[in-house]
Formats: sequence, structure tokens, C-alpha cells
Amino acid sequence: MAWTKLSPKDGIAIGKGKEFTVNGVRIAVFNVNGKFYATEALCRHQDGSLAYGKLEGEIIECPLHFWHYNVTSGELLDYLTGVKLNAYPVEVKGNDLYIDV
Repeated sequence: MAWTKLSPKDGIAIGKGKEFTVNGVRIAVFNVNGKFYATEALCRHQDGSLAYGKLEGEIIECPLHFWHYNVTSGELLDYLTGVKLNAYPVEVKGNDLYIDV
């Protein structure tokens, strides 16, 4: 794996997410009070993009059917046990965000 530059860190507002495609993988990056987390972008239920969901603290709500995931781990918090999105490390280097996918 290699670090890939995503965007300037100010391109994702606090409390928001943004979707990127890295090496053919759709990734959602979230800004939780200035700290950045990344998971697979698509909800396991019906492929809604989590990047456009409602972010409250470390919990993202899918905009389609309201499934909830922890953005730090990718873990689904309701409905089914053992469901988890891939989570990816994010680093801030200078003013830019980098991800290791």
C-alpha cells in the first residue's frame, strides 16, 4: 500500500464528509472536530454513500435508510452484528490529507 494525496484538509468542513475514489475504491473521509477518518463510502445495506450522511461525533448515519456506523472503526452500530466497513488510515501532512488504501 502507498499513501495517496486526497485534498487540502480544509476541503472537508468539521462535521462533514466527502467522497473520493482511490485506486478504484470509493472512500468516505470524515472530519470529526479536526481529526480525519476514512471508511468505505458505501453502506452495506443498499450502497448509499455515507459521505453525504449526517455526522454526529464519530457516528455517521446513512442518508438512505439510517444505518449507523462508527467512522473510527467502520463498525455497524445497529440492525446486524458483525457488519463492518473497511477503515483506512488518514494522515495530515502540511495542509493536505493522505490516505493509505
